[in-house]
Amino acid sequence: MHSGEKLEGVRRLSGSEVRRLLELRELIKVESFRLSSARQRRLLELLERSRPWKDDPPPLPEMSRGELVRAIRWRLGTISLATAIAAAQLVQPRRRKTQRILRG
Repeated sequence: MHSGEKLEGVRRLSGSEVRRLLELRELIKVESFRLSSARQRRLLELLERSRPWKDDPPPLPEMSRGELVRAIRWRLGTISLATAIAAAQLVQPRRRKTQRILRG
């Protein structure tokens, strides 16, 4: 894609939305390390479903905890704000700061 081409259906985030997305990505990154393997896998599945697949995403292979964490962190750089909110709700530790970030 050239810099002059226009992306259809893509809306630029406002400054506050970008800040919220960055906060949520950091929260997910930190909290995902503390999750059980089963919850890490659910989080990774959520992140996979949010990617722009033409068909259903392929099933995840068996992974160690370290592989799950690496896969989650790799995908965090490309998630949308809506996906970040859904993922944060999955990992949220139920603290006030998290609830403030989720509300925006």
